[in-house]
This record gives sequence, C-alpha cells and structure tokens, in this order.
Amino acid sequence: MFRIEWSDRAERQLDKLARRNSEVAQDIFEKVEWLARNVTSIDHERMHGHAEQSLHSGQYRILYSIDRANELVVIHDIDKHDAAYRKLNRR
Repeated sequence: MFRIEWSDRAERQLDKLARRNSEVAQDIFEKVEWLARNVTSIDHERMHGHAEQSLHSGQYRILYSIDRANELVVIHDIDKHDAAYRKLNRR
C-alpha cells in the first residue's frame, strides 16, 4: 500500500467538508485510502496540460499525483467538479 500525503490545501478542504457534511468527507477519505491500496492496478491518466490526476467521488474531484519511487500518493486538492478544474486552469 502506498502512503498518503495530504497538502495543507487538501486537509483544509476535507476539514471544511467534514463540518458541512461528514458523510461526503468520509466517502472522500475512503476513496483516497482505496486509491492508496490500488495504485498499481489502476490506469492513471494525467489531466490535460497538468501533472495531476483526478479521482472522482460523487460530485467532488480529488486532485492527486503519484511518487512511485517513494510509494506515495500526494493529495493536492479537493473540490467540486467545476471548481477543481477552474483552479487548475488558473495556474
């Protein structure tokens, strides 16, 4: 199993979601754990023009990258579908 590293931004987003809707936050957390367990068996596709990949959890997108050398999944951001992609396009 790969280790999970949460960026400060992703942690803040998950905490904010947990205060508003603990079920959604729990679903996202479980999806990230599933990703860490299944990294080697998934075909990851980078988002067009960006280094991150996107994992879907309901109406939310979890933006992540993989460091295979260190067996690490880095969670960069969590947001609703449109907002996540708008943030990426502003970089």
